[in-house]
Amino acid sequence: MSPPGTETARGIVQEILQRRGSALTLDEFHNAVNVTFHEFESEVYDQGHRDMWLSLPAQLELLADDILNGHSQLPAKLKVLDIGCGTGLATDCLLKTALAKRIQSVTLLDTSPSMLRRAEERSSHWEVPVTCTLGEADSMTGNGRYELILTCSVLHHVLDLPAFFHTVRQLQEENGVFLHLQDPNGDYLKDPELCRRMAEQSRRLFPEWVYRFTPSRIAGRLFREITGTQDQDHISKTNRALLAKGVISQPLKVAELFAITDLHADHGDGQGVSISATKACMPDYELISTRSYAFFGPLWSQLPPHRKLAEEQLIAAKAPNGFHVAAAWKLSSSAA
Repeated sequence: MSPPGTETARGIVQEILQRRGSALTLDEFHNAVNVTFHEFESEVYDQGHRDMWLSLPAQLELLADDILNGHSQLPAKLKVLDIGCGTGLATDCLLKTALAKRIQSVTLLDTSPSMLRRAEERSSHWEVPVTCTLGEADSMTGNGRYELILTCSVLHHVLDLPAFFHTVRQLQEENGVFLHLQDPNGDYLKDPELCRRMAEQSRRLFPEWVYRFTPSRIAGRLFREITGTQDQDHISKTNRALLAKGVISQPLKVAELFAITDLHADHGDGQGVSISATKACMPDYELISTRSYAFFGPLWSQLPPHRKLAEEQLIAAKAPNGFHVAAAWKLSSSAA
């Protein structure tokens, strides 16, 4: 069973491939665009995702506690594989949770050399052995198994989710845990209560253009004017690189680029990541815990004080209908 939206996502990517004059196969095209985009996004990733650095540590602490409380057979020593590690956010946060004392080693895996380089720099401060590997998840099969496999803000980029989950199963050690977070909540993206809360949060007292005149935006605009770097953003760089490599014959529009890279996100036809559909794709796994968050759309750190309190209360109540979802799964001992 394929998760909802998988075939739709593939069809959209195929249509863009043909429209932009690429001679590559669907998988080659998706991989080339995805890797090139993240190469340039790495330059601004931590700055652009500051809200994740401020908000996700709390989510990983909760998930770590859920795993320790809900998995009596969890191995005492954990080899960790961080798939799509980016700049190292998820593992950095994981090493500050109650699971840290069990972590024996970490393998960081990413398809972007620039992302991996930044993660390697960050890992120099960690107190565990770290291996950095460039490649896809399926390149790791045959090289050992891991007690804890982690992905953060990754699943919505994956073209073939059933194949990805199959690879995770091959890489998982007996009684191991698969942990994923920062996924668009496919089971609740259209939930009326979530939509109402998000609409309330998006209401503003003044027109949108007023909010563009912040000190950081003004300073950034002045910098681009003085240095002549108006066309140096990571999206423009991605298009130029793809054109130079012959991946495309015409530049990608912004909406097309994100339709390729954020396949299952809530852009256009994106339907998120469904926990129920994931369960059907992972029959050997048992669900330990599901956690939802971003109940007003933005993450906790971006909310005004009164909504931060409401967000905390909804998280504490384990409400299921936030914009993002996380889950911890254990490989059942009978299947391992």
